[in-house]
Amino acid sequence: MITSIKIIVPTLNTYLILPKLINSLKIQTWKDWNLLFVDGDSTKKHFNWIKMACLSDSRLKMIKQEENFKGIYGAMNQGFKTIKDNELVLFWGSDDWAISPNAFEDFILKANSCKNKYDLLICRGRYIDFESQKITRKSRFLENKNLISLDKKMFRKSLFLGLTPPHQATFFYKSAFEKLSGFSEKFKLASDLDYFLKFSCIDNISILVLDNELVNMSTNGVSSQKNILRLKEVFYAYKNIFGIFFFIPYTLRYTRRILIRIFNEI
Repeated sequence: MITSIKIIVPTLNTYLILPKLINSLKIQTWKDWNLLFVDGDSTKKHFNWIKMACLSDSRLKMIKQEENFKGIYGAMNQGFKTIKDNELVLFWGSDDWAISPNAFEDFILKANSCKNKYDLLICRGRYIDFESQKITRKSRFLENKNLISLDKKMFRKSLFLGLTPPHQATFFYKSAFEKLSGFSEKFKLASDLDYFLKFSCIDNISILVLDNELVNMSTNGVSSQKNILRLKEVFYAYKNIFGIFFFIPYTLRYTRRILIRIFNEI
């Protein structure tokens, strides 16, 4: 039984865009959530803004990012160490926000209807231009599939076909990080893909796919500004797992995205 949700958000001088994320949580019909900011070496203005936000709602907390946790994925790893049993974790960026006021409640009701306990629970998300609010594309991991249970073989096959769940729409249980302890801090942009690929190599994993739309994900972040670096990291992530066959998921991944943009299938 799921009892609470924790959203972990790495921050670095992003206080100007955080109100959208925070407000989308405060209006949730499911009230048992907590938001943890893992703040890097931000300015005093940013730090004071977050401090005031935390004082306004006891569900908001902040910790300073420790030096031994590097980058965005390091901040996510540090945040994960704070979770409790039966607490589900989401990793969002400062420019992500909940898709609707009942997004969490709809998810909880559906997830709790399943008797089994899963390591990962994968929902859907929408990629949106933060400024124009225009939807650019939707996540398509096992599209239109609801309450589908995946084991190691099925999850690995999906990844090999170039499908990748958005980590912002994926709930992590503590058991997931007990089986694979954290995101690699060697990657700057593609450590989430690297994590899913490595996770697919572990025996006795359990994954649930739901058709719930959960989160709006901004396309204006750092990742979208460093396309060459992302392409390189995705290449190495696939090669590390699939060896000489890396070109199959690599090609399928980007072919799908090109086709979506050409035909505007959102």
